[in-house]
Amino acid sequence: MSSYPETEQRIREAAFRALAEHGYADLSIKDIGDELGQNPSIIYHYYDSKDDLLLSMLDVFVDIFVGQQDDHPITDAEDELRRFVEQILHPTSEQVERVMFSPPSDIETAVSRVYVELWAHATWDDNFRKETTQAEDSLRTAIARILRAGIEDGQFRSVDAELTADHICFLIQQGLHTRSTTNRDDAAERVLTMIDGIVADISRKD
Repeated sequence: MSSYPETEQRIREAAFRALAEHGYADLSIKDIGDELGQNPSIIYHYYDSKDDLLLSMLDVFVDIFVGQQDDHPITDAEDELRRFVEQILHPTSEQVERVMFSPPSDIETAVSRVYVELWAHATWDDNFRKETTQAEDSLRTAIARILRAGIEDGQFRSVDAELTADHICFLIQQGLHTRSTTNRDDAAERVLTMIDGIVADISRKD
């Protein structure tokens, strides 16, 4: 379970669920309070505004789902890369329950919707743009770390880890966007297939 203070984490989770349900434009502090099951005034004890809360939510969830990648050694880079991408596009209930007190019933849809809403708002808001830039940098850094580990142990060919990580990062983002904004139910699977192709291409064959 997350090491973040419980009340603040529950508020962030309520904001996550409410944002996935209402979208940024229609989201209010009252909606978040309703999702939390408490008087919305409690939110102002921790956050100055809706945007202050959402920025904190994004920062913490990136740390939870991406930052933890730095906490363990990589023994099988190919398996680690597939697992890492899979957990973003298809998070299991077990994975989610380890870091969230009350996850949405459809976590895949929620993640995609939250991604689209926050990145769209970043078009107009410099504070959000700064945070989404950091989020993408964290994702790219985590992927590049796995690639470099695979190159160092001879599992992957000597490719440009940063450029390859960019490619994989773009595919993940496109999958999240397409799944949320179109009727392409196979968006995530197509992304996984393309990333499988990248892994096969850079893997050393015996």
